[in-house]
This record gives sequence, structure tokens and C-alpha cells, in this order.
Amino acid sequence: MDVYLDDAPENITPELALKAERVLEERWNGWLRPLATADAFGDFLYAWRRNDPNGVWGHVTEVGDSLIYLRLDDDEPEEFRRVGETADGTSLYDLTGWVWFGAGENEQG
Repeated sequence: MDVYLDDAPENITPELALKAERVLEERWNGWLRPLATADAFGDFLYAWRRNDPNGVWGHVTEVGDSLIYLRLDDDEPEEFRRVGETADGTSLYDLTGWVWFGAGENEQG
């Protein structure tokens, strides 16, 4: 399932989407709560670094039961918790806390 970082029309392209395994039914502040693998989140960040080379798109790494994200302009990492796995055993992380939405949504909630 493709989810997007914000609703700016120029960002609603498959190349800039997070390829989430699924989204949780409950929302966070009205926004989607995608579950994705570390590779999917890494691919998403890579696409944004290519799209916005002057941005602060960082990198992720798996540490224990967490996915750690460090932006290029911040010393404080964000941590996303492991919430399960895919059918092939790959860890899934809850990426709640960013402004995620699905195609066709024109407002939060």
C-alpha cells in the first residue's frame, strides 16, 4: 500500500511513496499509521534524498526491536518500534508520528 508524506500534489507520485505492508486502523492525530519494513523505509528516504538533495533526509538502522532514524540536521534520533513481521519473517515497524496519508485523502482524518 502506498502512503505519502504530505498532500502536496507534486509529492503524490509512486516514486516518493512509502511502500507500507499495511496501515493500522487507528489513526494518530488524524494521520495514517503505516507499518513497513526497514528496507521500505530506507528506500523511501533514498527516493526523497534524490528528489530533494538539499533536504535533511537521514538514514535508518535496525537496533534490537527498534528502527532508528537519524536526520542529517539532528543529533536526536527517532525510534520506531517493531510490531510484528511479514510472512517471510522480515520485521515490521510502526511509523506513527509522521504526517502520512493515502492517495485520495484530501484532509486528515
